[in-house]
Amino acid sequence: MTEWRDFRVERIDTGEATLAVRVGGSGPPVVLLHGFPQHSPMWRRIAPVLAERFTVIAPDQRGMGASTLPERGFTNTDMARDIAAMLDALGHERACVAGYDLGAGVAVAFARDYPERAERLAVMEFVAAGFGLEQAMAPSKGWNADSNWHFSVFAAPDVAAWLFTGRERELLNWFFGHEGHGGNGTVDADDLDHYVRALSRPGALRAGAQYYAAIFQDGEDNAPLKDRPLAMPVLAVGGASHAGPMLEQLWRPVATDLSTAIIPAAGHWLAEENPADTAAALARFFSATDKETDR
Repeated sequence: MTEWRDFRVERIDTGEATLAVRVGGSGPPVVLLHGFPQHSPMWRRIAPVLAERFTVIAPDQRGMGASTLPERGFTNTDMARDIAAMLDALGHERACVAGYDLGAGVAVAFARDYPERAERLAVMEFVAAGFGLEQAMAPSKGWNADSNWHFSVFAAPDVAAWLFTGRERELLNWFFGHEGHGGNGTVDADDLDHYVRALSRPGALRAGAQYYAAIFQDGEDNAPLKDRPLAMPVLAVGGASHAGPMLEQLWRPVATDLSTAIIPAAGHWLAEENPADTAAALARFFSATDKETDR
């Protein structure tokens, strides 16, 4: 099996950003898109399994990890262009794409804007902007430290930076203890240290918060999907303790060819709480392509 440490790292200039991209395995291309506050290493237990039959491509998206940390705002539409340019640079016309958390929003934008290039789409632990995500940003009665307050706070990137610069570890401890199946301890100490270092880069916290600041524009950009839902096969994936029971409700308006996978013994943090079943669900779905993508 190809190990995560065996994945090569390429730096790809998309014209708007420079992405650090991990590539491993062989076969039809599969793109894995992380969410916030993680970057490509979140896939380190899943990518090697997929690499047994696919060429796995896992970028640090702009604003995260070792990629460009923009000072100005950006949207899912901008990041979808990054993915298209990345595939061009790697020589792939089409690919299967999986997006987790806010990375699923980028995956949707890529499939929306480049439908001829998206073979199959997996969306994991997310609801699309324009289809319910905005509602999670509004304070409501009973809001407390266990609520999704971060949506509102991070929608103002400067405020997020003021509040949490120098407190990245505390912030990440809250994230990884939030909406998990088993509570605290979802991410092991070495992984936590890695994410703390990445989020502590100058400008990283503010750049990552741009994912949230863009949500209302992302919703406007997704408006055409209300009349013309995604036509390629779409798999919605969620943890049994979190989004799993709601997948059909969340994604039926977005995709005409929808299937679902509920991951047992998992909440929001699929790649940490149950990577084996998550990898298996993705492998089954991506292996069912009607025709092999280019290599």
